[in-house]
Amino acid sequence: MYFTYLLRCEDGSLYAGITTDPARRFAQHAGQKHGGAKYTALRHPIKMEAVWRTGDRATASRLEYQLKHLTKPEKEQLIAGSPLPKHPIFSQYHRIAIEPKGRMIPMLFVCYPKCSTCKKAAAFLDSLHIPYETRHIKEQNPTVEELKAWHQKSGLPLKRFFNTSGQLYRSMELSKKLPDMPEEEQYALLASDGMLVKRPIVVGEDFVLVGFKQKEWAEKL
Repeated sequence: MYFTYLLRCEDGSLYAGITTDPARRFAQHAGQKHGGAKYTALRHPIKMEAVWRTGDRATASRLEYQLKHLTKPEKEQLIAGSPLPKHPIFSQYHRIAIEPKGRMIPMLFVCYPKCSTCKKAAAFLDSLHIPYETRHIKEQNPTVEELKAWHQKSGLPLKRFFNTSGQLYRSMELSKKLPDMPEEEQYALLASDGMLVKRPIVVGEDFVLVGFKQKEWAEKL
């Protein structure tokens, strides 16, 4: 997943860039890690002002190009949260809240709000002061592409992504059908209805947790 960002330097100037992890990238720009840009090395970044979740690298680069061609007042207007009628492209992407400390990009917490296990998982994340972005699994089903990426990151068998205790799973008799079902069909089936998907799911930069097991989550987080 890629993000497009605006950061502010000590001299008040604004720098646009793309990254897969804004927190890490800010540390690089600020000199905490190697790999920052020449522009920011001379101007000392002080704050990440705005971050947009843009998906793939090509999309992130297009948004970065648009940012770099805005005037300074237009950039400030975006940072303040005001729309730019002449540049509607920015309203197409989700802007993410930036935490004052710790990780700047929340993890994705995919859940069914009425689920008691999901409530326990959310309370656990809150107790650790870990920022996360909540996604209602029924209102916004995971896509096939997302499921494939999450499956790969998790290192788990694909069956672990099925809500095997759910009524829909049982009514469809999937326990009998899954063993002979190709993976592509399983992905499509999971993407067809969020209630078929095991919950909660936490999606981090380089890991995915499926189902709430406090010890496992504590070790990873």
